Formats: sequence, structure tokens, C-alpha cells
Amino acid sequence: MRNLDDPMSFYQTLLWLHILSAFLLIFPLIFIPKLFHLYKREQGRQFLHRMHIVIGIGGWTLLASGIVMLYVQKGAMLSCLWMLFSLVLFVLIQSVDHFWADQQEEILERGIQRDTGKLKKWAIAKLLGYLLIALLMVIQPC
Repeated sequence: MRNLDDPMSFYQTLLWLHILSAFLLIFPLIFIPKLFHLYKREQGRQFLHRMHIVIGIGGWTLLASGIVMLYVQKGAMLSCLWMLFSLVLFVLIQSVDHFWADQQEEILERGIQRDTGKLKKWAIAKLLGYLLIALLMVIQPC
């Protein structure tokens, strides 16, 4: 077992949690645009709702682990333009998702509306945004 009193070991654990959270967030999004037809049936709506919960857990864990990692680093990465861009893009995506897309998904889950076109386009845009952030996190062009 790792000694979490060691700041580097603690940071490495956070980093792995952050990476796992990114997969929980991004991996289901790859399939969502192809699965929008499931909103037509109750079972499909329940399945998509469960996927939405997994994506939400991934997003919140990603955000929390990222904030703690920045704190442990004493904000050192904030001097990099790519990190600032990634943070702004993440907050923007999360805001649109929370204030617009979540309401649209609830309407679809209740079976009130059948048109998924705008929501499907948003899911693709959201996926591309998160993939861009992931790419920046990997290459870290600082």
C-alpha cells in the first residue's frame, strides 16, 4: 500500500483517480449519439438515464480530483495557457450541460418529446470538447 503521507504518492493517487474519472466521463459519451433512438422506449430511457448518472459521477469526480491536484501543486499548472483554456472549456461545457442539456434529457426521459436532433449534436460537441481537453492534458504544451 502506498504511503499517502508522501505528497508525491498522494498526487500520483489523485492523478490515477483523475484519469479513471476522465474515462468514466468520456467513454460513455462515445456511444451516446448512436443510442438516442433508445429514448423511444421506456427501457431505453432508463438505460440512458443510468449512463447519464455514470457520466455525471465521472464529471464530478474529475472536477474534484482536478481541484485537489491544483491545490497540491499550489496552482503551478495555472501558469500554463493550455490549463486555463482547459478549465474554461470544462466549465463552459458543464454549464451548458447543466442549464440546457439536462432539462432536454429530462423531457426525453419522460417521453414528452421525441426530437433528439439538438441534443445529439450537443452530445457530439461535448464529446469533442472533452477529447480536446484530454489531448491537452496528455501533451501539456507548456
